[in-house]
Amino acid sequence: MKLNLLLFISILIGCQKSQPKEIDTAFYFWKSNFQLLENEKFTLKENGVNKLYIKFFDISWNEGKRTFQKDAPIRFSEKLPDSCQIIPVVFITNQTLKNIPKNEVDSLANFILKSISQLAPKVYQAIQIDCDWTLSTKQKYFSLLKTLQKSGLHLSATIRLHQVKFYEKTGIPPVERGMLMCYNMSDWRSPITLNSIYSPKLLTQYTERLAQYPLPLDVVMPIFQWTVVFRNNRFLYFVNNLSFKTLSESGNFIQVADKQQFTVKNDTQFQGISIRKGDVFRCEDAPFEDILKGSRNILEKISNQKLTFALYHLDSQSISYYSHEQINELLHVDKTLR
Repeated sequence: MKLNLLLFISILIGCQKSQPKEIDTAFYFWKSNFQLLENEKFTLKENGVNKLYIKFFDISWNEGKRTFQKDAPIRFSEKLPDSCQIIPVVFITNQTLKNIPKNEVDSLANFILKSISQLAPKVYQAIQIDCDWTLSTKQKYFSLLKTLQKSGLHLSATIRLHQVKFYEKTGIPPVERGMLMCYNMSDWRSPITLNSIYSPKLLTQYTERLAQYPLPLDVVMPIFQWTVVFRNNRFLYFVNNLSFKTLSESGNFIQVADKQQFTVKNDTQFQGISIRKGDVFRCEDAPFEDILKGSRNILEKISNQKLTFALYHLDSQSISYYSHEQINELLHVDKTLR
């Protein structure tokens, strides 16, 4: 009898695992002006993408005025695609949460909702808040989210990998869903970091307990590249979309053995930037095979059956880094799950 019961349970679990997940496809749009180029429009249409997470503005802290403020609001230079559900995203700096008095948190929530409605060119039913909260700001951040929930809109929040691994300590945000950010995994300011955008090893380490996370999760994976520049072992600046290939073909740089790093040979100008001898350029990207493998791994571990799978972000140069077939395979990675 006991043997038959164990057999039944194992069959039941096997059936549950074999059920395909219901996945919506999405892109993030993280630029200050909404105006799509032709290959961006083609990518949305060709892959049947039905959601766009659009950053509407940032919320930062104005130290001089001792209050929060709205930064970098988006402009809509063209009509949003009718085929996509629009989810406004608001990025809040942790510094804002550190400084804002507790009695002003509700005012911030109302300010966010009013600012979104003023910018929104079409009806929306959901919003997302992006914030890397800390233990010291958790209480005020969660209070902000609870106030936003009262708006009646569907509310989600971004979740960093460390907030999944140590969720008992970092807390579970009071929202309907979390968006698991599978990028920016390590300290880009550190000169010893190899690739801060994406690391298969770190992804595995941080998602060992993913199935236990007590909030439905969506997933966003990276498809962007940048180069991080250091001078005297100190972070200097980012150069977006500057590739390994471009640096390797330039006579101004010497590649560091076995690394995606280059040192500058002489003081000079490069792509309109003043560079000095000894500056270090570290190329960082998200290789297709690594992202594909990581996506499969994440989707197999997430416990909820319905989710959104997104790519960050909808940008002509980022998309061009991959083939049309590769973008399609990433967006429909659930079809290749075993």
